[in-house]
Amino acid sequence: MKKPACVDVIIPTYNGLPYLKETVDSVLLQTYKNFRLLIIDDGSTDGGATEKYVKNLTDPRVSYYHKKNGGQATARNYGFKISSSPYVCFLDSDDLWSSDKLARQVEFLEKNRDFGMVYGYHTLFNEKGEEIGRIHHNLEGHLYEHLLDGNKVSGSASMVMIRRSVVDEVGLFREDFLIGEDWEMWLRVARKYQIGCIHDYIARLRALPEGMQKNYLKMARGLDYMLPIMLKEFKPNFIGRARLRGACLYDASIYHFLGGNQKMARRDFIKVLFYNPSKIKRRRDLVFVYIRILFGNNILRFLRRYASPGYRKREREYFLAQQKKGGF
Repeated sequence: MKKPACVDVIIPTYNGLPYLKETVDSVLLQTYKNFRLLIIDDGSTDGGATEKYVKNLTDPRVSYYHKKNGGQATARNYGFKISSSPYVCFLDSDDLWSSDKLARQVEFLEKNRDFGMVYGYHTLFNEKGEEIGRIHHNLEGHLYEHLLDGNKVSGSASMVMIRRSVVDEVGLFREDFLIGEDWEMWLRVARKYQIGCIHDYIARLRALPEGMQKNYLKMARGLDYMLPIMLKEFKPNFIGRARLRGACLYDASIYHFLGGNQKMARRDFIKVLFYNPSKIKRRRDLVFVYIRILFGNNILRFLRRYASPGYRKREREYFLAQQKKGGF
């Protein structure tokens, strides 16, 4: 009987305790048993707590490696370079897998030899463990053109299983990107290979207030930085350039706005209107956001004041209350 293929699971971590423990447990409880777990400590400053925790684990499949701090992409690449199995997975140190994640993805890649990698659905949960969202991108096959329109495959490297031979061919994660290094890598994969999907929820991704999701200005700068590089690297056609520009500039505009940089938010939003206005979402809850990005907060107050009697009444009551307090 053929021995099941081995999978290398790479977890980068930086001061990841206590979430790391739950993440590791979700790997050790996999129904698919033939894996190696490589925990890459990216220069944690926790007094050796991460190293002590990992080295106290008795499972022989777990290994600990320490490197100088360089960011998540450098840790993933470090792990890949010391791995050797035909299949590789990446898992962020605060995310969780369903118990059959590895089994289902190995089965898919074993049956579909012309597919380079496979992903699946995932849920989002907060620091209280409450589910706050569900992501179910479900396309598969030749997805290069689709991916030019944004990271619509996995949204996270935690979702993917990829063949070692594919990474050897297309290259590792870019280490200079502040954001989107997984998206850029999936595009390289999609240029040469089909991408598969497990049509089920196979992971839970943790969305923490102190995480990258809240560092809006850093994310905006990262998108502004990566756009010209990706245009030069992939050299898409006219429609592809519009898709790529729209994907980067729209998100950058929103992140600049949320981070308080009105000038940069307006600049990127105007570029979206020029290059790819179809990226502007036709949602009522976003209309006032778009108005504020283009014209500032004063115009929004002006429109609300003259469009809503209730707003004018609340505004008068607010000013009267402030006057009584001596605030104006």
